[in-house]
Amino acid sequence: MQAELYLLTWTVISFWGLGQIWLIQIVVYPLFAKVGAPDYVRYHRFYSSRIPLPIILPGFASFLLPIALAFYGPAVPAWMTAANIALGIAGLLVTVLLEIPRHGVLEKTGKNDETIDELIRYNWPRTASITLQAAVTMAMLIHVFAR
Repeated sequence: MQAELYLLTWTVISFWGLGQIWLIQIVVYPLFAKVGAPDYVRYHRFYSSRIPLPIILPGFASFLLPIALAFYGPAVPAWMTAANIALGIAGLLVTVLLEIPRHGVLEKTGKNDETIDELIRYNWPRTASITLQAAVTMAMLIHVFAR
């Protein structure tokens, strides 16, 4: 029962991340371009100060918890475990290598339309990985609870 509870906890985190990433991709990042240049650094700092609990912590959990799920979760086909881990690593790499550096540029230098466009464009692979991770999670749930 503990393994199934872990899977259910993972499911909540996975689907939380799914909702977040689509909101960020479709609404939040495009709004970055709508903020005026004189207020941009202050706006971005405000944004950055508000996201650790609702976005950053669950986001990094969604990248790393699939590894623990492989050891402590219920038995699922190996492809599900491998896909879940690989997609988490892909999201982590996009975040660390592409997204965080661009946020740093925006926070230091202010509004830059090219950097905002890159932020949106480079976020698509992360959006895809988190979306696919949620699909794999749904397959895991069906596999475990449809017995």
